[in-house]
Amino acid sequence: MDFTGSHHAKPNRPYLHQQNVQEDYRGQAITSTCHEVLGHKKHHHKEWITDDTLDKIQERRKKKAAINTSRTRAEKAKAQAEYTEVNKQVKRSIRADKRKYVEGLATTAEKAAREGNMRQLYGTTKKLSGNRSKPEQPVKSKEGEVITNIEEQQNRWVGHFKELLNRPAPLNPPNMEAAPMDLPINVGPTTIEEISMAIRQIKSDEAAGPDNIPAEALKADVVATARILHILFNKIWDEEQVPKDWKEGLLIKIPKKGDLSNCDNYRGITLLSIPGKVSNRVLLNRMKDCVDTQLRDQQTGFRKDRSCTDQIATLRIIVEQSIEWN
Repeated sequence: MDFTGSHHAKPNRPYLHQQNVQEDYRGQAITSTCHEVLGHKKHHHKEWITDDTLDKIQERRKKKAAINTSRTRAEKAKAQAEYTEVNKQVKRSIRADKRKYVEGLATTAEKAAREGNMRQLYGTTKKLSGNRSKPEQPVKSKEGEVITNIEEQQNRWVGHFKELLNRPAPLNPPNMEAAPMDLPINVGPTTIEEISMAIRQIKSDEAAGPDNIPAEALKADVVATARILHILFNKIWDEEQVPKDWKEGLLIKIPKKGDLSNCDNYRGITLLSIPGKVSNRVLLNRMKDCVDTQLRDQQTGFRKDRSCTDQIATLRIIVEQSIEWN
C-alpha cells in the first residue's frame, strides 16, 4: 500500500498544519487509502476447500443446469443420474479436504504447544472449535431483575463500567517522596528514527481503536508513516495536547465464568488508538533503560526478559530442594 503516491493526495493528508492538534489529526486518510487500495476481503468459499473440489462443484452446477434444460424424460433421467454421481464425488472431496485441513491444524497446534507459542496455539484452537458467536444475552439490574429492553441494557452496561472504573480517590493517599535525582531521559522533540522503531515494535493482528487504523496500515510503509506521524508528534510535543481519538477507547466486554446475565461476570478491555500507542512506545523507549537501572533485581513484573512466573518457579524449586535435603 502506497501512502506517498496517487492515493495520498494533498487535500486528504492525515496531518496538516492548521489551528490545533485535533484539526491536524486526519486518520481518515489512512483508512480511506486502505479501502481504496486494499478493498474488503471477499469470502467466496471455505478456506480449506481445494481447487479440485471447486472444479467438481462447478461441474455439479453444470449437471444441475442440464436437468433444468432437459426436454424429454430420457434426457432428464440421464442428467439426473449424472448429477447424482457428481454430487457424491463433491461430498467425498469436501470430506477429504476438511479432514486434511483439520489434521493440519492439529499438527500446527501441537507444534505451537511444544514451542510455547500461546498466540498461535489459541488461534489454531479457535479455528478448530469454530467461530460460533452466541446471541446477546439479557442482563440483570442491580436489584436482580432481568432487563430485556436494548436501550435499558446499554444503560445498565454504562452504569456498570462507570461504577467499576471511576472509583473515588483513597481517603489516605500514600505519601510518595520525590525522586532524589532527575533521570537522564531525553525530553527533546521526537525523531523520525524513534517513530520508525516504535512502529516496528507495535504488535500486528490487533483490533484497531476509535480511529479504525490497524497496525498493518502503519507498517505497510514504515518510512512514509514515520514522516507523516513526525509532523503530528512534534506538534503534540509543542502544544502539549493530543487528538481526541487518543483519549477515547472502545470498551469491549469479555465473558468470564458464571452467570452471564450478571455484569460482574464480564471483564472489560479497551481498544486504544494504534497511532497513540506508537507515541506511547516512543516515550517508553526513552524511559525504560534509565528507569531499569533504578529498579531492584527482585522486581520482574513488567520488565523486559523477566517474568514473575519464572521467579515463582525458582522459589518453588528452592523450597522443594530445601525440604528434600534437610
